[in-house]
Amino acid sequence: MIRDRARIFLICGTAELGCDKVNMDGECSRVNIYKRTTYHMVRCGFQARQKGYRYLREAVWIAYQEPEVLTSVTKRLYPEVAKRFSTTDKQVERAIRNAIETAWSNGEPETLKEVFKEIYGDGTIRPTNTEVIEKMVGFLRI
Repeated sequence: MIRDRARIFLICGTAELGCDKVNMDGECSRVNIYKRTTYHMVRCGFQARQKGYRYLREAVWIAYQEPEVLTSVTKRLYPEVAKRFSTTDKQVERAIRNAIETAWSNGEPETLKEVFKEIYGDGTIRPTNTEVIEKMVGFLRI
């Protein structure tokens, strides 16, 4: 098992060892999505030390795989993320909200305005959890 994780690490070039399969062309789709999500989140000012950062990244991965979960975030998405992290859906929702609040208050305003164009407005109202997840998934689909 350790050897498989090391192989995935070498192929994908990242420490995201949660990837389950390696594609035939040598690319790990889960890790690739995580890398791209991480890039956008760091640009926006999200802090990796927060639990909400990890929950948000996982929520983006799930929503990327199953876009229909975005229609019922509290009933389907948060419970799925909570199950994967052995916590509750309420804690997931709150941690993601806290991570967004931190990024919104400490992030670079120009970057936030660029990323969240129509949502940003004058920068005083932060986006909802669902809006952030939808925007991140949108970046991955480009």
